[in-house]
Amino acid sequence: MSVTVDVRGAVRGLTHRDIETFIASCLARLRAENALVRQPDEASVVFVGDADMKRLNRAWRGKNRTTDVLTFEGDLDTPPGAPVSLGEIVICLDQAGRQAREQQHSLATEVRYLLLHGLIHALGFDHETDDGEMNALELRMRRRVGLA
Repeated sequence: MSVTVDVRGAVRGLTHRDIETFIASCLARLRAENALVRQPDEASVVFVGDADMKRLNRAWRGKNRTTDVLTFEGDLDTPPGAPVSLGEIVICLDQAGRQAREQQHSLATEVRYLLLHGLIHALGFDHETDDGEMNALELRMRRRVGLA
C-alpha cells in the first residue's frame, strides 16, 4: 500500500514509515472486523495548521472553526484491476497538540488516534449519524492497535 504524507509540520517520533506501518496495521485489524471490504492501494495523509483546517472545515462542513481531523473518502468501489484509494486524511497539528497536552500523551500518540479515526471515516462510518457503531468500532480498534 502506498501512503502519501504531505508534511507541513513535523511530528516528533512519527516518521513517514511509522505512519505507513500504523495504517497497514489498522487496515489489517479492520479487515478482521469485517469493516474493510476491499484492501486500498493508496491513502494520503496531510498535516495542516489551524488556519488551513478552519478553512477546510468551513468549505466542506459549513463549520467556521478548526477541528482535529477531516476525512475525504476515496473510491473503494473501483473496477477490478484499478487502484483503490482510501482517500485523504487531513490532521490539524495545532489541534492535535492541544488535545495531546490535555490527554497528557505525546503528539505522535494523538496523531495515531486521529489517523485511526480518519481511517474509520474513510470506510464510510460516521459517528454523527450512526447509532454508536463507529464509536464502538473505534474503541475496539484502539485496543487492538495498542492505543487503549
